[in-house]
Amino acid sequence: MKDREILDEFIMPKCTGKAFLVKEGQSFRVIQIEGKQVASLIFFNAHNYKEQFMAEFSGGLNYFHPEQPGSHYRATKLYSKVPYENEMLSLTDNKIGDHFLGPPCTKAIMEALGEPDHRSCSDNFTDALKEFDIDLKDIYSPSAFNAFANIYIDTDGDGRLNIRPPRSEMGDYLEFTAHMDVLVVASACPDDVSPINDYECKAIKFEIFEG
Repeated sequence: MKDREILDEFIMPKCTGKAFLVKEGQSFRVIQIEGKQVASLIFFNAHNYKEQFMAEFSGGLNYFHPEQPGSHYRATKLYSKVPYENEMLSLTDNKIGDHFLGPPCTKAIMEALGEPDHRSCSDNFTDALKEFDIDLKDIYSPSAFNAFANIYIDTDGDGRLNIRPPRSEMGDYLEFTAHMDVLVVASACPDDVSPINDYECKAIKFEIFEG
């Protein structure tokens, strides 16, 4: 495949958030530069912030999608919330295969983990969204695309949610292609209390490519 032009690249320091624009047809990568670090992502239509990514809804639509009927809850197509229901992005490269469509860490989750004053992904999102004059309370769904998260439901037991350290190592990545102009809001998950980041927070790298 012909090498694509890298339009922008940056490293997001550990425990921080950042928002950036990806135009229709462009792709971006979320890259492990140290390994075993989750990046939580939410998405907006760059021209209409009311149109927002909805994680669980995307999982349901992927399950029923005619190209992969009844396959699994893992997403390859990311959709906006009702009433828009547009495909915002597609996941075009996911060799590890691990992600979780559900809540990122929040104040209440950190309290449940015994760390009520601990920084959370919600704090990272709040900081990142200020540049675009978006308030976290205006987001329809608190759920996110949690890249590299090794989380699964125990189907043989009582339905317990199991959190394990990521399987991703240095150099592993996920790649997305945008089907509209998208505002990407990312959090380098600051949870070093649970196994989700293997108990150590690390930086994440992003690259944006021409289509």
